[in-house]
Amino acid sequence: MSQLLSGHNHGHTISNRPVARQQTAQDVVIGRQAEILADITAPGVGAAIWQRNPHTSFQTWIDALAVEQLPNLRVTVPVELAEEAVRTACKIAKTPPGPEQKMLAGDVGALALIYGDVMKTDYVQIRLDVSDGAMCPKFHLDNVPARLLCTYRGPGTEYVPEIHRQEPERIRTMNTGSVGLFRGATWASGERSSLLHRSPGAQAASGPRLLLVIDAAA
Repeated sequence: MSQLLSGHNHGHTISNRPVARQQTAQDVVIGRQAEILADITAPGVGAAIWQRNPHTSFQTWIDALAVEQLPNLRVTVPVELAEEAVRTACKIAKTPPGPEQKMLAGDVGALALIYGDVMKTDYVQIRLDVSDGAMCPKFHLDNVPARLLCTYRGPGTEYVPEIHRQEPERIRTMNTGSVGLFRGATWASGERSSLLHRSPGAQAASGPRLLLVIDAAA
């Protein structure tokens, strides 16, 4: 497992775990260990979030990179080649080599393996998106079975149950470095997800955002 983030040994904490099957899935489960992501398959769960704390050295490093040094990537690969794909993207962007670059590539590789295991797929589509603004500013469901999101730099993804989308006080934001696995519109079970998410608004203080997106290959 990648050593990018600390906090892996904390206790397993869960919020709103469903106890019975629901017609729609909007509950969110949150934990301090990677195993929480497998709970996306539980009845009523719209998202599973692995709450992580970035190592200070890594966050300082990635926050200080110039925008042109942030790796930008769109690729479909076997899960075991995800780490190498990120290394190549870093080489192209001239991302400074060193332990932090290895942490980034290793973390994406580890998350691809976890996603593949949970979603029972051997191939994944990986994106590393660099953006100064909100890439998806409206609350929505992705047209995929499930999507993994992790913001390495900048504010994290926002989410809210569909019935509360017009209530700002009900909107929650993932921490930078945390990993969210969100059900999409084509989730295989008959349970429709009603948990929506969106990119946060642009924040000049944090500079360009770096977002990891992992989907099952079509």
